[in-house]
Amino acid sequence: MNKEEYIKIVTERLTGNTKKIMLNQINNYYDAIEYKLDMHKYSIGNDVKLKKGTLLHGTYKNIDGLKEIVKNGLISSWFVGERDIKGDSGYMAKYPSSVGVWNLQENYFLKDYIDFYSGGSAFYYNLNNDQQEREIVPFSKMNNFINNFISKDFVAWRVEQTKEARFLPNLVQTKVQVGIIFNGDNKYIKQLLKCDILNENNISDSDVKEFVNPNYYEKFIVDRKNKDIFFTNRESAILFGIPSNFIEGILVGRIYEKDKSILKEIKGLLPNAYICNLDGKVIVE
Repeated sequence: MNKEEYIKIVTERLTGNTKKIMLNQINNYYDAIEYKLDMHKYSIGNDVKLKKGTLLHGTYKNIDGLKEIVKNGLISSWFVGERDIKGDSGYMAKYPSSVGVWNLQENYFLKDYIDFYSGGSAFYYNLNNDQQEREIVPFSKMNNFINNFISKDFVAWRVEQTKEARFLPNLVQTKVQVGIIFNGDNKYIKQLLKCDILNENNISDSDVKEFVNPNYYEKFIVDRKNKDIFFTNRESAILFGIPSNFIEGILVGRIYEKDKSILKEIKGLLPNAYICNLDGKVIVE
């Protein structure tokens, strides 16, 4: 689809201020397409370092999903039809107007970030709820989980995968084999992030209503003001999309890491991007 077709969808779907917001974001997207990333300086075997503000996105469609994103950009489900009700994972899309990305809140070595999100979101509590605690337990510390729980003197606990582990290549599942690393160190991404609907300071509760699944809206406007390890401050939902020219690297899972034909195909799609593995190291420069 082209810009005029996207504008037509917005004109038919929205009115008033929400229409203005989305049309402005589409203009920002097309301004950003002109940007060219500097060539990376990695060599094979180097540890990948990710700056604060780097954005990551995973696709259950793996190589086919990557092909779509490279060709058309990462575009929200409102504009790609078949994902309007359900996301490509099969789950109900909470923000069909927006694209979900993980937004790094600090500088990371990629290997440390993968260890962090391959762990679990832990909730410790007493049955009368007079005391509770939440924390992320990295993958490398999961073996010590029970001893850690005992030392905290709670009576119950609940642990689930981190949200990142459901959608990015990681150390505990193989369904997702492709993670896309978007460079966030530029004025264009920062402009697009001004329409991150998970940040209550960007778009008002009344305006954001049109951009959220109506079955989720009432909970959404409460949760986005009270983030915790389950509704995290580690993610962004950016209206409309992100152009593919901001892709600086591809993270692959263990299956794709061993598949030379897949790696060659990825490099053909993104000749200027590095490919890295779950050890956080560059495997194709």
